[in-house]
Amino acid sequence: MSRVYEALQKSQGENPSASPLVAGRPEASPGEAAAVAAGVPVGTPMDATWLKVPADRILRPTPTPEQRLVALAEPNSQGAEMFRVLATRLAHMQNKRRLQKLLITSSVGDEGKSVVAVNLALTLARRHDARTLLIEADLRRPSASHLLTNSALRGISDWDAGKLSLEDSLYQVNDLPLWFLSAGHGMEEPLPLLESDRFAKMLDTISSTFDWVLLDATPMLPMADATSLSRLCDGVLVVVREGFTRRRVLDKALESIEKPKLLGVVFNQASMLNIDYDRYYGGNHSSGKSKKEAKKEPNKETDKVTAATA
Repeated sequence: MSRVYEALQKSQGENPSASPLVAGRPEASPGEAAAVAAGVPVGTPMDATWLKVPADRILRPTPTPEQRLVALAEPNSQGAEMFRVLATRLAHMQNKRRLQKLLITSSVGDEGKSVVAVNLALTLARRHDARTLLIEADLRRPSASHLLTNSALRGISDWDAGKLSLEDSLYQVNDLPLWFLSAGHGMEEPLPLLESDRFAKMLDTISSTFDWVLLDATPMLPMADATSLSRLCDGVLVVVREGFTRRRVLDKALESIEKPKLLGVVFNQASMLNIDYDRYYGGNHSSGKSKKEAKKEPNKETDKVTAATA
């Protein structure tokens, strides 16, 4: 059905107070003047040299089917195409308003927000080689890093403890214009850090050289982390898992988001939104098998993502 996976429609309201993007890049931010205090290298904005990471900080993910990184493992699949649709709609919105830092969250846990965040980051990075930064901002139960590597990574918690400079904490994913800032080890109570001026200045400074910055945050309920982080972002996407998320819980979570910042809801594993992809591609778009052969195989559902204004 052609309506399936209807991606992000026009945002609810414009943000006239936000600074416009010039040539796809955000204007210099006040936080850059406080770069030293934030523990990051000085630069207005940070240049490409700062982004050149050594070989031991290049991540080469080898995703398993269970991880559902369709944007990387199955680029010709229906799920990967839905992420491209979402990325395209976001890019169109970016042409009309300031939209650089995106918060990816959910109402509760286990709805697939980290899977969506990583897939979307991969897709945005491949779109016109846009410089993309993925931040593992769920400091309580980090999970995005496990989708990209089997090794323990240092990151925000180490920077906060003064054990690591921010310059040495960035990783790059393969040969893509995609960088990753890990949470490091989990923190029991990260809210004081997330609400501090130091964290805000760090985020403002590190974001200055990227086209897109995605923050994979905690669920909205019952923690206050995502609500606090949303004040530092330009927009919020809420991930909803079909057959799992309760409407009243979702409504309560949405109430805590400023309406102009709520970009939409991403439906994860939405089986009722089903495009006849095989018919369009003649049953030969990814597996190389005909329709008749494909019908004999069990129906393995891939990530199906849609977004619509809430």
